[in-house]
Amino acid sequence: MNQRIRGSILAAALGLGLGTGTMAASAAPAGTFRYAEEVKLVTLDPQQHSGGGISYLRPVYETLFTRSPNGSDAPLLATGYEIDGLSVKLTLRQGVKFSNGEPFDAAAVAANINRGVKLGILEGLKPVAEAVATGDHEVTIKLKRPDPSIIDDLTAESGMMIAPKAMQDPALDRNPVGTGPYVYDREQSREGEVRVYRPNPTYWDAKEQGLARVEIWELPDDTARLNALKTGQVDAGVWLSNPQAAIIDRTPGLKLVRNTGGYNYHLIILDRQGTKVPAFADQRVRQAMNYAIDRAAFSKAVQFGLSVPAYQPYAKGNWAYDPSLEGRYRYDPGKARELLKEAGYPNGFTFTMPSIPIFQSRLEAVAGFLKDVGITMTIKPVEPGTLARRSRTTDFPATNLVWNTMDDPKFLIDRYVSPDGVYNPYKVPPGGDLMTLGEQGLQSADPEKRAPVYRKMAEELDDQSFLIFITSTPLLFGVTDQVADNPTVHFRPGEDTIFLRGLRMDR
Repeated sequence: MNQRIRGSILAAALGLGLGTGTMAASAAPAGTFRYAEEVKLVTLDPQQHSGGGISYLRPVYETLFTRSPNGSDAPLLATGYEIDGLSVKLTLRQGVKFSNGEPFDAAAVAANINRGVKLGILEGLKPVAEAVATGDHEVTIKLKRPDPSIIDDLTAESGMMIAPKAMQDPALDRNPVGTGPYVYDREQSREGEVRVYRPNPTYWDAKEQGLARVEIWELPDDTARLNALKTGQVDAGVWLSNPQAAIIDRTPGLKLVRNTGGYNYHLIILDRQGTKVPAFADQRVRQAMNYAIDRAAFSKAVQFGLSVPAYQPYAKGNWAYDPSLEGRYRYDPGKARELLKEAGYPNGFTFTMPSIPIFQSRLEAVAGFLKDVGITMTIKPVEPGTLARRSRTTDFPATNLVWNTMDDPKFLIDRYVSPDGVYNPYKVPPGGDLMTLGEQGLQSADPEKRAPVYRKMAEELDDQSFLIFITSTPLLFGVTDQVADNPTVHFRPGEDTIFLRGLRMDR
C-alpha cells in the first residue's frame, strides 16, 4: 500500500456524510431518548474499552471520522486525510472545544492516539507506531505496517477523542470528557441501572443537538429489556437473535429493525496447543466439534430463524465472502465421532466455557450438540460486560464471541491468529500460511485485490478449526413505532447504536 491516497472529505461533504435531514434543525434541544443496552457498562474510557457497550461512549465522545448512511467514511472531527505509504496525514476541524473548555487541536489528537497505542487494548491502533502533531490542525500517524482500514478504524473507539486533562483523571472510567453533543450527568446516573446525558452547552454544531436528555439503560436480561420496550421505559434497544427479538417482530406497536451488517457467532479454541485441554491440540478434535454442531437447527430453535448458518467469518455480500465454503462442515455427528476416535478420544473429553446471560441459551444448545458426540462442555457464568476481557486471558481454554461481519478481514490476524493477537492469550504460533496471507492482505487497499487473499485465509482457518463459526445474524434493534416512524432516527451500517447527531424525540 505504497500509493498515495487522498480523502477529500471536507466540510462541504457534511451534508452527505453526517446530515440527517432533520426538521427544524435549529430548534432548541427537547425530548428524551431512552436506549437499552444488552451489556453492563464497564468503563467510560474509550481507550480501555473492549467488547460491547459502545453506546455508553457515543453521546460524549466524537470520533475523527464517522460512517455515512451508505457505509463509506465521512468527516467528523477530521475533515480530510492523505495516506502515503506508512504515513497517514489528517486535517482536523477547527473551532472545536472539549466540554471542559480545552481546545481540540493536533496536540490533543496526538496525545489520544499515543495513549491508546501505549495502553495496547484497542485493536484498531495495533498497526500504529505513533502520532505526531505536524501543525496546529494537522496530525501525522506513523504506521508500523500497511493498514488498508485505518480511516474506518477511526470511526470507532480508536478515533474517539478524550480531553487532554481528562486523560490524567484516575476516575476517567466514570468521568468522561469529550467534544460530543452531550455530557455525562453523574448525579442523575445510577450505577448498574441507567446512564444519563445532557446537552453539551459549548458543542461546536448546536443545530445537531436535538435532545434535552439521553438515557442509556443497562439491561442485559433479554426479558427485562423486552418488558422495558413494551412498557415505554425505553424507546429502543439492541438485540441478538433470541425469542424476545422474535416477539418484538410480531408485537403491535413495536418493530424489529434489521440493520446492514451483522454478527457472526463463533467459538474460539484458545488453548490450541493443549496446555490445559490436551485434546484441543489435535486438529481432528477441533474439526469434530465443527461437524458436531447442527447450525440449521441452532438457527431455527435458538435464534428463531433470525440468523443463517455460518461457515466463515464473512457474510454474503461482503467482498471477501467465499461461496465455496458454504456447508463445508455440514452437520455430521458420525463424522465427528470418527475424528474423535482417530485422535484418541473415543470417549470424548471435558472443558469449560465462559458465558454471559445473552449467550446462555446458545451455549446450552452447543453443549447439547457436543455431548451427543461425547464432548462435555461445562458452562461457567461470568459478569456481563466482562466476557471479551476474560477471553483475552488464560482463564479459559475456549470462549465464545461475536464478530462484526463488516469488520475488515485484517482483524482475523490481529484478534485470533498472531502470537500477540488479543484473543490468542496462550500465544500460540499460527500454523500453515496464515501469517503470510495476513501480510499479503495488507499490501493493497483495493478489495478486488485483497479478496482472493482473505478467501484463502478463510479456507485455512476452516482447516485448522480453532475458529468455529456457527451463525450470522443482522444487527437487530427493537424500537417503538414512534422511533420507527421518526424521520430523524438513523442507523449506520455495521454499528449497533443509533446515530445521535440530529436525533429528536419531540415530534
